[in-house]
Amino acid sequence: MLSSSWLSMPPCNVVIFTTLRQDNVSTPTSYWTPGLLRSLALMLVSAQRFGAVRRDDDDDDEDEDNIGLDESGDDGQNLPGRTGYSGVHARASAGLLQVKEEEHPEAGKYGRSERGSIARGSVDDDWQEFDDIKWSENHAKLLYLISKYAYPARTGNEKETWIREIPLLVMIYEGIIAGVLDFDYAPVSVLVSQNGVSKRCFMNVTQEGKSAIDDLRERRLMNGLKLSSEDFQPVSCYQVSFHGLDFLERIPQKLRSDVDGFIYAPKPYQNKLLNVIMRREINEEEDEEVQNFYLVAEGGYERISGVTDIEDVSYVSSPFLPLIVRTGEKALRNNSHRASEAASGESNIKDELSEAIHLANVKILVGEWIPFGPNQIVALNERLGAMDRCQGGLFTSKIDTDPTSTQFQVPTGLTQVRILDYDLTHCINFEAEINYPEAEGIVQIENFGMHLNVDGTILYGMGIEAIMERKADDISLDMLSRLLVDVQKDSSTIINDLLSAYQRALLSMVFCNDEMNRCKYNLVLCESIDPKLQCEEYIDRGDNENELKQVIGDIQSAHNVGSDDILILGREGLVLAGPNGRRYEKLILLHLSLLVREMFVRVFFIRTYVLDDSLKRIRKMILEHEKDPNNVPKLRIQLNDTSRDIILLEEIISYLLESLNSMEVPAMPEDEASATLFKALNLSNMKRDVTHRVEDLRKLVHGAQNELQNLSSMTEMINTKQLEEIFRNVESNTKYLVDGSGTNERASASLEVMQMMLAGMLAFDVIDHISGGTLGLSTPWWVEQWINQPIVAKFPFLWFALNLLWMLLFVYGVTKFMRHLSDLSTGFLTLHVRINAKINVEKMEMFLSDKRIDVTDTIEEPALSIKKVAWQERDRILWAGGSPPKIEVAYDAQNGFLLTVLFTLDKKKSSLDEDGLMRIFTAVLAEHGVLEDYEPPRTALYDMEDRGDDKDE
Repeated sequence: MLSSSWLSMPPCNVVIFTTLRQDNVSTPTSYWTPGLLRSLALMLVSAQRFGAVRRDDDDDDEDEDNIGLDESGDDGQNLPGRTGYSGVHARASAGLLQVKEEEHPEAGKYGRSERGSIARGSVDDDWQEFDDIKWSENHAKLLYLISKYAYPARTGNEKETWIREIPLLVMIYEGIIAGVLDFDYAPVSVLVSQNGVSKRCFMNVTQEGKSAIDDLRERRLMNGLKLSSEDFQPVSCYQVSFHGLDFLERIPQKLRSDVDGFIYAPKPYQNKLLNVIMRREINEEEDEEVQNFYLVAEGGYERISGVTDIEDVSYVSSPFLPLIVRTGEKALRNNSHRASEAASGESNIKDELSEAIHLANVKILVGEWIPFGPNQIVALNERLGAMDRCQGGLFTSKIDTDPTSTQFQVPTGLTQVRILDYDLTHCINFEAEINYPEAEGIVQIENFGMHLNVDGTILYGMGIEAIMERKADDISLDMLSRLLVDVQKDSSTIINDLLSAYQRALLSMVFCNDEMNRCKYNLVLCESIDPKLQCEEYIDRGDNENELKQVIGDIQSAHNVGSDDILILGREGLVLAGPNGRRYEKLILLHLSLLVREMFVRVFFIRTYVLDDSLKRIRKMILEHEKDPNNVPKLRIQLNDTSRDIILLEEIISYLLESLNSMEVPAMPEDEASATLFKALNLSNMKRDVTHRVEDLRKLVHGAQNELQNLSSMTEMINTKQLEEIFRNVESNTKYLVDGSGTNERASASLEVMQMMLAGMLAFDVIDHISGGTLGLSTPWWVEQWINQPIVAKFPFLWFALNLLWMLLFVYGVTKFMRHLSDLSTGFLTLHVRINAKINVEKMEMFLSDKRIDVTDTIEEPALSIKKVAWQERDRILWAGGSPPKIEVAYDAQNGFLLTVLFTLDKKKSSLDEDGLMRIFTAVLAEHGVLEDYEPPRTALYDMEDRGDDKDE
């Protein structure tokens, strides 16, 4: 750390070492000039002002002037070799010292001259000199690009516009591909949110471009905005500031035209600005969902962006595992003899890479945490055949749904496993050889060493033998970043084949069905790093830092470990470069084990937000259940899903706490280098912090459990209220039915009397019409001769008595006839059978098309489509020569199930019984291919409801 006491040093000769990038040779230059004194004084004053600042994730200007302290309040003076951000170095390398040429003639030596950097020194073009900084063309183009999409409001009536970070990264990538922006890019795992659902995908992101954005923000040429998505993911937005607009007025037209060339649509849409939209689509070849970004313009123009097309490189790797996790002595395979095969392969890299850092003899460990327990380890050992004579083999996660079938087909690409060693209940170590198909020309010899521990720590180890034409002693970070994408993707596929269904369900719930794209921690070990610099020089806000960020994420700190080793800590990984890296395996693996838990806790915490939002939606639906009749069924489904999620979250917390409690942090080592590493990794504090966060998560889940119980009680009240309403309706309807039954009974008696009276009147009318008296005709002779003279004239009231007798006989005959008709409607067999059998809906429709349908009734609901069809059978021979039955079937056309069958059969004219009806009907359906799994029915198998056999009274 620089001290103000340096300013009072006595005069002496000063030796400055200037590192030349071209040949990596440090050349001493001894001189003593007034100009050098002024430069040195300026640097020392800047150091006194800014101090040694440790790098945080937040790059706001307010934090840059603070002295960096660790969490315990240590100012770093007692930590040998530790550094954060050296104020003079950071600002000099970023071009943020307000230095003019006449004040500092040697400023050009310390400024960044690489692409995408801020240049200082001699001024070629006046427009680049702004705010005492000479800005590069890339900065100007980037600021102009942002100004086309996002600018501040100049008046109160205008609306401010902002551009989101991910669309901006897509447009920067398009500018790089178009040759307008001179930045490097590398694949990075990015969380993309759409419609309240966030999923990860790999995008080609430029760290140099992001660094340029930070440069512009630091000098107030851009504004930043932070907000959250619907599922509580952080979102960054940018806009050009008023100060930035002043700078844009100085930019030459040629630079504007270059940018316009890729941000506007081609002819005939050349005046339409391109906008970025994201679509989630199904990749038909791999049968999986992918996220594609499209560039669209008004008028109908659109094209897909290649920002998600991850570039492949050819490489050769060997399995690697640290000795500390091994329990046996079986040697790992070595593919170094195949290193030349990588040079014969191809790559599909589109950009010309600018390489700043090279590593030698690289070993990578990719880590993650997955809930594991002793039973899962035992089951995995048995599944991998660790205790068999022939251990390992090829593995797949595909489920065998027909174990008795002769052949079994699986997708191309399996994993070959070779067991190294194991402990039955604690861990297993094995090699995994990847056999997934690659693009034409790409050669990838991909072998993992895998360690699965009972505490949930999963390691995927790999030694890099060659990438393209680069051998093991010359691995560039640009190439390594593309290799790590393969490792991240393939490791998820491998472990998915080995996990149990329960573990896959846990991951799917926590990662919201995006578990195959989960983020992992990258640990890079190498024997040397080129150029070999002091630790603070790797955090230069320039090419060194940008290349490291491609592999380990945002840099947090860098440390000198002893005289030979360098430790660089990032948000998503670390780099340990030096010949003594294997000495520190225990410490760095403990650090990795804690960091993978911390990454999982991050995801878990976001999942609690999603859970809380679900509970809020359920409460709102409960309070508004009367507004929408569909709310109650939805409530039951959401309560069930939320209850299941809370149960799984509680189980995961128990796994986390158990794994943390079983972890022991060792005492500080005695040797100075190991002690420095121990302090830099801050293991004790990290374990304490992760444990506290898990305890906090347990409180959140417990609170969610209480809220769920409260919501369940509220739902039960709704159900009780609805049941009470149903009971009241049933009681009211029953009363109406009783009243109606009494009315019908009284009306039935009255109707019977009316029928007898009408029959008697009809009998009298028949007598009247026989004589023709009512027709106004003269009395026929036979009436006079046979009725009037012998009966009416001689015997008073005899004719009236005969009429009454006739009426009685007529009424009796009509009554007998009505009873006969009533008897014909009795003696029917009604059979109601609940089948619930799987059917072929298409063939069912064909079967019904041959019937003369009497009635069709359909009930459509979101999850089903129930159709009721009734018809009268007409084939007497098919139905045993008797009267054919009337049949009514109910089936679910959406899910393909035959639900119920209702038979109505005239038992007086048929000898069939219930079993005979079902046998004939199911045989007919099977003959037409309607029933998929047909077996001859047995009466005992059917649930016969409402079966009636009405007898004659």
